[in-house]
Amino acid sequence: LALSLSMMQATLDSTTDAIVVTDMNGNVRDFNEKYAQMMGVTLAQLKKADVNKLRLKFSQRFKDPERFVSRVMEIYRTAPDETFEVLEWSDGTILERYSQVQLLDGKPVGRVWSFRNVTERKRAEESLEAAKIAAENANEAKDDFLASLSHELRTPLTPAMVAASYLAENEDLPPEFREDVTAIWRNVQLEAQLIDDLLDVTRITRGKIEVHHEVVDVHRLLHSAVEIVGSDMSKKEIELVIDLGAAQRHIRADPVRIQQVFWNLINNAVKFTPQKGRIRIRSFNKGKQFVFEISDTGIGIEPERAARIFEPFHQGGRSITRRFGGLGLGLTISKTLLDLHGGTISVESAGKDQGTTFRVFLDFLHEPVKAATEKVSKSVTAPKSLRLLLVDDHADTRAVLSRLLTKSGHEVVTADSADKALKILDGGRFDALISDIGLPDCSGYELVREAKRRQPLKGIALSGLGMDDDVLRSMEAGFDCHLIKPINFQELKSVLEKIG
Repeated sequence: LALSLSMMQATLDSTTDAIVVTDMNGNVRDFNEKYAQMMGVTLAQLKKADVNKLRLKFSQRFKDPERFVSRVMEIYRTAPDETFEVLEWSDGTILERYSQVQLLDGKPVGRVWSFRNVTERKRAEESLEAAKIAAENANEAKDDFLASLSHELRTPLTPAMVAASYLAENEDLPPEFREDVTAIWRNVQLEAQLIDDLLDVTRITRGKIEVHHEVVDVHRLLHSAVEIVGSDMSKKEIELVIDLGAAQRHIRADPVRIQQVFWNLINNAVKFTPQKGRIRIRSFNKGKQFVFEISDTGIGIEPERAARIFEPFHQGGRSITRRFGGLGLGLTISKTLLDLHGGTISVESAGKDQGTTFRVFLDFLHEPVKAATEKVSKSVTAPKSLRLLLVDDHADTRAVLSRLLTKSGHEVVTADSADKALKILDGGRFDALISDIGLPDCSGYELVREAKRRQPLKGIALSGLGMDDDVLRSMEAGFDCHLIKPINFQELKSVLEKIG
């Protein structure tokens, strides 16, 4: 027995926790030196002290002494098998208190209490949590800034984009002039794409990227993506070889997003392939998958950089970024979009200046289906002339859109504020309200709600804000369509044709 008691005491003294053993009524039977230190006395003093008085004095160290004492009494009265609590002293010290009933021959004979000082750990956890919250707030502020920046950047691009797109299709202009205008249009589109890439990264970090699946013919999307960069290929005299051999080429996907993936990969191949280089595009089926493959004779990827190629803002080093431009976001966005479609992407390169091969893998549909992208041809009829109220506080956007819409056969009345727009609405009927969201006196959301209250008309939102939440908010406010600046004039004409 003496050896057993000695071993038990040695165990008590060896632990880093303060431990005290009581009977079922709370009378102290044993304790270790850490408990004595916590009580503020030596081990010898504790053995001789009036424990009840010492315990009462000890309770005063807690932030809420009465609650501490009442809780201890409650535990002895209800005798739960185990308890765990976090306690705090008035000086800020934090303790974890654990207690457990001791059994002898299956009967409760006492209770073991342990106290652990966790102040440093808790403070570290609090600091870590505070840092996490600060980082989340900073990240949210960054995302909000990017959304606001995109709006400010998109607004001045709109008149340039609209005017250039209109002039580029005007066959009455001299060929060399149309060529210059087309270059302007293409570069404005590129700027808009860079802004979209920034917003897509924001959507990725917030988990807000949405995809809308339908049945699509992948080969059609590939041809469209190639057409977009066709002029750039011609300028660099790049040899393009296309071998679309996939028999199974229909997938269920978001056509806009999958075409974005193809455009990113083809555009990268063109950008990183030297003058008179070669690009080969293939498609084939492997197992149950459609495979898109694009190979180029460009700058290649060094092995140490290949593992990071899909990370945001990574293009293979500053020298690559300075030489070729861009933000280094296209591959990150492409991988995320493919993840959302259950697809994958891989990259191969023999090294610097050895070219690169990317492969995209997507599950194809087994049943023969008609793709949603295959539109049924309709007889062409002249668009109906509409009476339009155009509201935008950006003078150039207002002037260019008004002039081009008028040339398209519509009657256009303009306003630079919501107040003026509402006064105009009181003076006559309109088929549609085309309004910017950010107006000087109120939002476009408020304007469209009030406009529809006064008369039946269609609402078309023009906005530099293009997040999914922004589009949803427009729809909820009463807009029938949300066009993101810089708008494509042909897209606006298509929307108006549906109204007509």
